[in-house]
Amino acid sequence: MRVGESPRIDLVRYLIWIIFSVITLSLKNITATDKGLNIILMIIFFAVGIVFTFLMTRRYLRERRSFSDNPTGFMSSLISNIGLVTLMIILVCALRLMVSYLQVTGKLPSFQNDDVASSDQKVFIFNMIANIFIIAIQQQLVQTGFFFNYFFRKSTAGNAVIGIVLSGVIGGLISLPGSLLQFFMMMALGWCYALTYLYTQDEKMAMLVGLISAIVGTILI
Repeated sequence: MRVGESPRIDLVRYLIWIIFSVITLSLKNITATDKGLNIILMIIFFAVGIVFTFLMTRRYLRERRSFSDNPTGFMSSLISNIGLVTLMIILVCALRLMVSYLQVTGKLPSFQNDDVASSDQKVFIFNMIANIFIIAIQQQLVQTGFFFNYFFRKSTAGNAVIGIVLSGVIGGLISLPGSLLQFFMMMALGWCYALTYLYTQDEKMAMLVGLISAIVGTILI
């Protein structure tokens, strides 16, 4: 259990982290388009993204030290929770593959606000690096790490259910969806991340599932 500060301070901090993640994703979306990669915007994106990610990560690690029970090391946590983590990875990959297949076959429309397919190989490389090392980390910290640090701290079934639902909603919103369908997909993915976090009590496991989801999602574009 985290030794929290006042609810008002937690809320203000959380809104700041949301703003950071939204600014970073917005920059990414205008940096790489179907016309190619804007080098100047790319430099700005990485400068802003790295700084924001550093600030968010440093704050989260500092807050973790205020918990009465800190998670174990990565490998120890992974081994202890390998069943649930594997299941969540399968679920997020299956969801990504299913949606991509339906889009390719024309049964679902393409997402308007997503990574773009471009003949410029630099666009794909940029999206892969940006999604894995910056966007996925920021969004996981917002929708699981900071979210459950600040809210729904009581270990009750009701809190867990409401927390998972709202965490998914936040995950859908901060992905800046271009359609209702994209929002629902990102929300469903968010539920998987939240369930992983609450079951393992370890942000590293939720981050692992989120990173694999980001890799698969980027490759399938």
